[in-house]
Amino acid sequence: MPQTARPPRSRLALGLFVLLLPALAQASAPSGPAESLRAALSGLADPQRQAASDNLDAAARADEETAQLREQLAALEADIASAPDRARRFEQQLQRSPRQALAAWESALPARADVEVLERLLEQERREAQALGDRIANLTRAMGEALAADPVADTNLDELRNRLATLSAPVTAADGEPAALAESRRLRQVAERRRLEAEIALRETRHDSAATRQRPQELELRVLRLRLAQHEPRLLLLQRRILGQARADLQRLVEDVDARAAALPDDDAALAEAAATNLSVAGDLLAANEQLAEYRRRLAAEEQALANDRAALRDSRARLELGGSSEQVGTWLWAVLRRLESEAVLSGRLSDVRQALAEVRLRLISLDENQRDLADLPGSARNLRASAEAGGAGEEEGDGNAAAGDAEALAAWLEMRVDLYARLEPLLWRQVATLEQAERSLQERLQATGELRQLLNRHLLWIRSHAAVDGEWVARWPAALADLAKPSRFATTARLAAAAAAQRPLGYFVAIVLVLALAWLRWRARTRLEAVGQKLRDIGQDRYRRTLASLAWTVAAALPPAAALWLAGELLRDVGELGKYSDSLGLALQALALPAFTLSFLGWLVRDRGLAHAHFRWTRQRREALQRWVPLLQAGLLPLYFVVALGFIRNQDLAIDVTARAGVVLASLLSAAALAWLLGPERLTHKRGARPPHAFRRRALRVLLPLGLLACVVLALQGYVYSTAILLEAQFASVGVFIAVAVLHGLLARWFALGERRLALRRAEQKREAEAQARAEGGAVDEGGGEAIPLEIDEDLALEQVNAQTRRLLRAVKWVLLVVGLAWVWADVMPAFARLDEWVLWTVQQSAADGGSTVVPITLMAALLGLLALALTFVAARNLPGLLEIGLLSKVHIDAASRYAITSVARYAIVMVGIVVGLGLLGLRWSQLQWLAAALTVGLGFGLQEIFANFVSGLILLFERPFRVGDVITVNNLDGTVTRIRTRATTILDFDNKEIVVPNKAFITGQLVNWTLSDETTRVVVKVGVDYGTDPVLVQRLLMQAATENPRVLESPPPRSWLLEFGANSLDFELRVFVGGIADRLAVRNEINLRLVELFEQNGVGFAFPQLDVHVRELPQPPASPPPAPPADARS
Repeated sequence: MPQTARPPRSRLALGLFVLLLPALAQASAPSGPAESLRAALSGLADPQRQAASDNLDAAARADEETAQLREQLAALEADIASAPDRARRFEQQLQRSPRQALAAWESALPARADVEVLERLLEQERREAQALGDRIANLTRAMGEALAADPVADTNLDELRNRLATLSAPVTAADGEPAALAESRRLRQVAERRRLEAEIALRETRHDSAATRQRPQELELRVLRLRLAQHEPRLLLLQRRILGQARADLQRLVEDVDARAAALPDDDAALAEAAATNLSVAGDLLAANEQLAEYRRRLAAEEQALANDRAALRDSRARLELGGSSEQVGTWLWAVLRRLESEAVLSGRLSDVRQALAEVRLRLISLDENQRDLADLPGSARNLRASAEAGGAGEEEGDGNAAAGDAEALAAWLEMRVDLYARLEPLLWRQVATLEQAERSLQERLQATGELRQLLNRHLLWIRSHAAVDGEWVARWPAALADLAKPSRFATTARLAAAAAAQRPLGYFVAIVLVLALAWLRWRARTRLEAVGQKLRDIGQDRYRRTLASLAWTVAAALPPAAALWLAGELLRDVGELGKYSDSLGLALQALALPAFTLSFLGWLVRDRGLAHAHFRWTRQRREALQRWVPLLQAGLLPLYFVVALGFIRNQDLAIDVTARAGVVLASLLSAAALAWLLGPERLTHKRGARPPHAFRRRALRVLLPLGLLACVVLALQGYVYSTAILLEAQFASVGVFIAVAVLHGLLARWFALGERRLALRRAEQKREAEAQARAEGGAVDEGGGEAIPLEIDEDLALEQVNAQTRRLLRAVKWVLLVVGLAWVWADVMPAFARLDEWVLWTVQQSAADGGSTVVPITLMAALLGLLALALTFVAARNLPGLLEIGLLSKVHIDAASRYAITSVARYAIVMVGIVVGLGLLGLRWSQLQWLAAALTVGLGFGLQEIFANFVSGLILLFERPFRVGDVITVNNLDGTVTRIRTRATTILDFDNKEIVVPNKAFITGQLVNWTLSDETTRVVVKVGVDYGTDPVLVQRLLMQAATENPRVLESPPPRSWLLEFGANSLDFELRVFVGGIADRLAVRNEINLRLVELFEQNGVGFAFPQLDVHVRELPQPPASPPPAPPADARS
C-alpha cells in the first residue's frame, strides 16, 4: 500500500508561522495611548465615559481612513511615476502600421479552415471587440470626469484646509473636565488632523498630476481605438470567408443532390418524393446561409450605429461640460439631433427582429421534430414507401431483389436528409444568436438614443447655433437671395416633373381631379352655408345636425389650398433623388399644407352666416377683426413659413443662417403686430351684452404675447436660429390648437343650448297646460301665504341653474382641452425648461434621516411649479367641486344635501393638498412651519377659539348632517330655510326673505329643530273659543267638517278635535290636522279659519271673546256746581 507523501518540515513550520503571525503581532504590539486611555475610563461618570469612548472610537475610525488615504496616495504616486513609461509604450504601439498588422493576422489564419473554425474565430473577434468598446467607454468617461471643471471640489479643498487650520489649535481642558476626557478629545483631534492631511495631500496630488496622468490616458485611448478599428476589417474578412466557403460548400451539395435526383427512375414515387424533399432541404440550407449573412450585416450596422450613438452621447456631454453654450457647440449638437434616428423607427426595427427571432425558433422546433421522425431510418423508409404505394394506382409488383435495392436507395436518401438537417441546425442556431445580439443592440440603441435626445432637448434651446447678426451677415444677403431663387433649380424641377408626368400620367391625373373636385365643393360651400344659416332662424327647424353640416362644409371649403400643396409636394418628392432640391421643395410644400389649412379654415369659419356667426353666435366685432387679419396672415406668414421650412430641410448653412433667420424674424414681427391689434378692446375678446370681464387679463396678454414674439426676434438676431425656429413652429401649431378648441367649445355650447331650449319650451308648455287646467277647475294659484319659502328643486334643476352649471362645465372642458393641446404641441420644447432646475434661487435646511441637517436648493423650476400648484389649487377649488356636483347630479340616489356635503369636503381637500404641495415646492417644509403651528396653537387657545370651534362645527354638520341645504329649521328662536353651509357659519333665509348668518357652533351646542329632516309632514293646531252654553258635540262636528273639506289636510294621520279647557270666558277647543309640506301650514290655517267662520255663522255658534264685569261699590260725590254767572246786561 503506497504511503502518502509528507510535507517538508520547513514548509509546515512556515505555514504555522503565517497563521499565528496576526495573533503574535497583536500580543506583542504595545498598547497605544488610545488603548491605555480606554482602560482608564472606568473611573469617569457615565456621560463623561460615553463621551470619551465616542472620541476614542472616532479617533480609531480616522486612523483607519488615514491608512486608506495613504494607500491611495501611494498608488497614485506609483501611477504618476509609471506614466512616462506607459506613454512611451503606447506611442510605440501607435507607430505600428494597421495594414501590416491586418496582413500579418490574415496570413496567420489557417488556409484550409472549415466553417466551424472560422465561426469560432469570428466569435472570438467579436468578444474582443466588445471588450475593447467597453474599455474605451470607461476610459472616455474617466477622462471626461477628470477634464470637467469641478468648482465644488475646489471649494471642498478650501474647506478641508480651513478645518485643518482649526484642528491645529491645541486642546485645553475645561474647568472641572477630567484629564481622561480632555486626552480623548486631543487624540481625536490629532487623528482627524492626520486624516485631513492625508486627504489634502491626495487631492493636491491628483490636481497637480492631472496633466501628467492625462497624457498616457489619451495615448491609451488612441491605442484602444486603433485596436478596435483593426477588429472591424477582421470581422468583415471572417464573415466574407465564412459566407463564401459556406456558399460554395452548400452549392456543391445542392448540385450533388440535384444530380442524384436526376438519375432516379421516373416510376418510383417514394424515391422521387425523398429526392424532392432533400432538394427542398438543401435549398433551405442555402437560403439559411444567405439569411445568416444578411442578419450579420444588419447586426454589424446596428453595432456600428450603437457605437456612434454612444460616442455622440459621450462627446455631447463632454462638449456641454467644456464648451458651455458657444455657437460651435450648438451647431454640432443640432447636427447630432438631425442625424439621430427616431425612436419609432428603432422600435419598428426591434419589433421586426423579434418577429424574425420567433420565426427562427419555430423553425428549430419543426427541425427537431423532423430529426426525431428520422431517428429510425428503416421505419421511416417503410412509412415513406407505404405512403407512396397508397398514393399510386395500378403499380405492378417487382421481384424481391429490386425491392431490396429500392429500400437501400431510399435509406440512402433519408441518411442524406439527416445530414442536411444536421447542417441546417447550426445555421439556425447562429441565426438565433445573431438576432439576439441584434435585439440587445437595438435595445441599447433605444436607451442611448433616448438619453441623447433628452440631453439635446434639455440644452439645445439655450445654446446659440450661429453667430449674431453683423456686417458679414448683411454681406451674405445677395448670395442667399441668389441661392433661394436660382432659376436653374426650378427649371430642373419643372423638367423632371414633366418627364414624370409623361411616364406616370395616372398619378398626376388623379391629383388634378381631386383638387378640381375640392374646388367645386369650395364653390358650393358658399351657398350651402348661407342656406343652413337661414334655416336656423326658424326655431322649429333648428337641429344640431345642421351645425355638423355647416362644420363639414367649412372643412371642405378650407381643404383645396392645403390639398393642392400636399399633393404637389408628394409629386415633387417622387421626381427627384432623396435629399436633392426637388425632394426638399416637396417636403417644404407638404410642411406648408397644415398652416395653410389652418388659416383657410379660420377665414371660412368667420364668414357672414357661417359657422361662427349663425351657429356659435360670435359677435360682429370679433368676426370683423379676424376677417381683416386672416388674408394678411395668409399673404405674409405662409410665404415666410415656406422659406423657413425650405431652408431647414435643405440643411445648408447659407440657407439657414440668412434666409431662414430672416424668415423667422419677419414672421415673428408680423405675428406680434397681429396679436397686438387683435387683442385690442372690442375686437377678438368682445362679448355680447355689457362690458366684458377679465379686462386686465386681456391687457396682460396684449402686452406679454407680442413681447414674447419680439424676444424671439432678438434671439434670432443673436444667433439662436434653431431655437426660434422651433418656437415659431410651436406658435403656428398653438394657433391651430386655439382654433380647434374654439370650434369644439362652440359645438358643445351649441349642443347644450339646444338642449336647454327644448327644456325651456317643455316647461313653458307644461306651465300653460297647468294654468289652463286651473282655470277650467275654477281654482286660484296659491301665493304662498306671504312667506318667502324657497322652491324645492331636488328632483329637477331650474333652468337658470342648468345654464350656470353648463357654462361652468363648458369653461372647464375648454381649459382642459386647451392645456392638453398646448402640452402636446410644446412637448418637444418642454424638456428645455428642465434647465431651470439648475438655477438655484435660495436654499433651505432640512432634517436628514440620520438626524443631521441637509441643504436643499430651491431652484427656479421648483419655484415656478410651486406658484403653478397654488394657482391650480385656486382654480380647482372654484371649479372642480361644481363639476363633481354635476357628475353626482346624474345619480338619482344622491340628493342635493349629499351633493353639497361632498363638494364642500372636496373643496377643503383640494385647498389643503394644493397648499401643502405648493408650499413644499417653495421650500416651506414642516420644519419651517413648526413655529407657525405653535403660534396657531396658542392663538386657538385665545383669539381664534371661536373661529376654530365654528370651523370644526361646520365639518361636523357636513358629516353628521343634522340638517341639509333646503331644510326648514328653528334655532335660537330663528325660523327659516338653510341655503348655505360654509366653513364658519350657515346662512338661513327666514320667512321675511332676510338672510341670517348663524355661527356653526350654535347648531352643535344649542337646541335645533329641523322641520324637514326625515319627513315634511307637520301638525297644524287651530285654537277656537266658543260661548258657554254652546253644544260641544256640534262644535267638534263643525271643526272636523272644516278639516275634512280642506284638500291640503292629510287623511293619515287623521285630523282630531279636542275640548281642552274651560276658560274664563269660553270653551276652548283645538283642531289638530297634518299637512304634507311646510308651504301648506299657513295656507291650511287660513283656509280652515275662513271655513269655521262660515260654519259657525250657519249653525248659530258664536265665538267667545273676553268679557269684563265691573261691580261699583261706592260712587264718588259729584263735584260742586259753580254759581251761575250774572246776566250780561247786569254786568254792564
